[in-house]
Amino acid sequence: MNKKPELLAPAGDYDSLVAAVQNGADAVYLGGSAFSARGYADNFPDVNLGEAIDYAHLYGVRVYVTVNTLIKDSEFSQAMDLLTELCNRGVDAVIIQDIGLLAACRSHLPQMPVHASTQMTVHNTESVKLLERYGVKRVVLSREMSLEEIASMNDNTNMELEVFVHGALCISYSGQCLMSSMIGGRSGNRGYCAQPCRRQYSLSCDDEIVTAGYLLSPNDLCAARLIPELVAAGVDSFKIEGRMKKPEYVAGVVSLYRRFIDRYFADPTNFHVAESEIRYLEQLFNRGFTSAYLEGGTRDMMGTVSPGNRGIPIGTIVGIGRYMDRAVVSLEEDINVGDGVVSGSGDGEKIGVIYRAGRQEKSASAGDTIEISFSGCLQEGDILYRTLDSRQKKKLQQTYTSAAPQRKIPISMQLKARWGHPLTLSVEDRDCNTVSLHSDYVVEGAKGKAASEKQLHKQLAKLGNTAFDPSSIYVKMDDGIFVPVGVLNELRNDAVDLLHKKRTEQYHRECSKPPLEPLDSSAESNTNPLLCVAVSSVEDAEAAVAAGADVIYFAGLHMPSVDEITTVKKQCQSGQTSLYLSTPRIIKNGEMKDLFWLLEEARECSGLLVANMGMIGLASEKEIPFVIDVPLNIFNHHSCTVLKNLGARRVTTSPELTLDELGQVADSCSGLECIVEGNFEVMVSEYCPLSDAAGCSDSCRKVESALVDRKGYSFPLKMDEHCRMHLLNSRGLSMLDYLGDVIATGVSAIRIEARWESPGDIGSLVGLYRQVLDGRADTRKMRAGKKYTTGHFYRGVL
Repeated sequence: MNKKPELLAPAGDYDSLVAAVQNGADAVYLGGSAFSARGYADNFPDVNLGEAIDYAHLYGVRVYVTVNTLIKDSEFSQAMDLLTELCNRGVDAVIIQDIGLLAACRSHLPQMPVHASTQMTVHNTESVKLLERYGVKRVVLSREMSLEEIASMNDNTNMELEVFVHGALCISYSGQCLMSSMIGGRSGNRGYCAQPCRRQYSLSCDDEIVTAGYLLSPNDLCAARLIPELVAAGVDSFKIEGRMKKPEYVAGVVSLYRRFIDRYFADPTNFHVAESEIRYLEQLFNRGFTSAYLEGGTRDMMGTVSPGNRGIPIGTIVGIGRYMDRAVVSLEEDINVGDGVVSGSGDGEKIGVIYRAGRQEKSASAGDTIEISFSGCLQEGDILYRTLDSRQKKKLQQTYTSAAPQRKIPISMQLKARWGHPLTLSVEDRDCNTVSLHSDYVVEGAKGKAASEKQLHKQLAKLGNTAFDPSSIYVKMDDGIFVPVGVLNELRNDAVDLLHKKRTEQYHRECSKPPLEPLDSSAESNTNPLLCVAVSSVEDAEAAVAAGADVIYFAGLHMPSVDEITTVKKQCQSGQTSLYLSTPRIIKNGEMKDLFWLLEEARECSGLLVANMGMIGLASEKEIPFVIDVPLNIFNHHSCTVLKNLGARRVTTSPELTLDELGQVADSCSGLECIVEGNFEVMVSEYCPLSDAAGCSDSCRKVESALVDRKGYSFPLKMDEHCRMHLLNSRGLSMLDYLGDVIATGVSAIRIEARWESPGDIGSLVGLYRQVLDGRADTRKMRAGKKYTTGHFYRGVL
């Protein structure tokens, strides 16, 4: 039989941590007060982070701490302080996104395991192999992987694989979404996503509205019925999403998945999940359930009608009561005062009073017709949904608020009581932790009634609300002795306290923060950076070369042919322009082999523009020159240095850096590049809204489509050859008017993203930048107007 997977639970606060542990989690993941990808969760301030870690370790529950945001150079020392503290505290692993922080952690704190965050967008075997070189123990795979793809990765790597099995889904590949950042300065890569995907949009095709709704809002993942397939695929850890959820949600979901996993391993042949169990999960929270990409498609994945909790249907509004603020409801489920309900056309509210046959009741049963007060908009025929089951909530709350823990640690106890000797008590748990204590009291002969083995056994078993449960108690005693109850109680209490301490402190380590390397003041200072232009067609390349581009990045959302590459190569040679072939940012395993020819073509050019971690490994191994593209999210000079050491000629920084932050990176890492012009991709997704609206066809290549928000901002949609959606920002970036400020940062290259422009526009745009760089034109208001943005160069992100 396959190995039993770990059940990994979210802990957004201390109550959620207790809920996860007490309901059967094997491991928890949580965030500290900084550098956590759920910055809006309560998380764990420094003062109780250690307490939380020790609490989980008491029960043998592993603790993974998220340090999974991009780190600025100014924050790097603080981040290393946190990692050092976590190392000392004995966390079982840290979850990291930033490649520079990951490398520093593995180099300087080798005692502490590292897991690669889902924010690293790991979705192919080559990416895993690169992370293996840095000693990463586990990868949290992109949610977009199918069961078949997960199984293939398991067969071809030794890495532990962690997969989401329940909870909210992101519509974009994690780590590849800039939408929240570009709209409002709240970066998902920094833990402050404002969830613009949960807002309403209209889909426009050739300026006509095709459909509208919550077009980017996915349903919630529920893989309960796929546990046999996930186990067979070799998944090491089943991850539940939900650090922003309430503790009772954590308690309920963890308890159910604990039951499912144990049920499967007890009897794999007859494994099943009952409808009532799915309904229980739905009652906790659901936007509608989907298996998402695990089964290889996006059918039933989207919740375009509503982005919020749907609850479960409990009845139908059959009329309006005599009092107009009351709804007459025919019930299909039992309900209680305190339940939260919502109608199909109204707002949610809590039931304060139930009226049945004119009398006030605290509850009602399925089949009853009742009246409830309802302040929202009511319509006869609406379905009434329960979004909160007050009894379910109360029962779940007891699992983490009760003084007596429901999860117990079995221990064996052995007492020796011999006349003329101190009492000796040994306590041992199933992990072979042992404590032995002797009393100050020396056993005496009884002057009255002598102690009995039954009495001593009963007294030792009184462990009250401790975490321990005496699975066996052995008493070896002389006859006719006296053992004071107070002495025995003190000995017992001291023993279990020491065992408690031993179980937690065994995880602690001795780690010291390494001195960070000094800034490299020898980094190049380039007063006239290279002018790089990214294009997608032969005509675009010709226009850019003619206008004075130093470097061409060639290939768009569709791979060019060999003939097209040959033509562009000749154009670049005639203009003494370097040519790099662009790789996609998403490359599944099945697509990777189809790109090997591109590597060989790149040998005949200047190299590759690499947008995918797997391609970094391949290019490095094959000694093909390469430049790092934007999707690798380079935020600090440590990350830049890691990639330069792998062989990168230049490294393109994240568009979320300010000019000052860009300058800090450039001061310590030469060969830096930044994008100064063009439309950014703010999202890439396996989901295609055009296909949902009109059916899958090649029409997406023939129409100009966009998503339009409520303020009228239009985000262009582009589909690649694998039918992935690439969503562009509503405004193009332009730093032409401020190019002097960019040059002053010391970057070695600037880039124009011109893949979406016409050849004519490309020629004039590249020409303008060329004139400024060559000193033939002053920086002036060449591109003034609301159509353009300076991005984050001046405003930055949270």
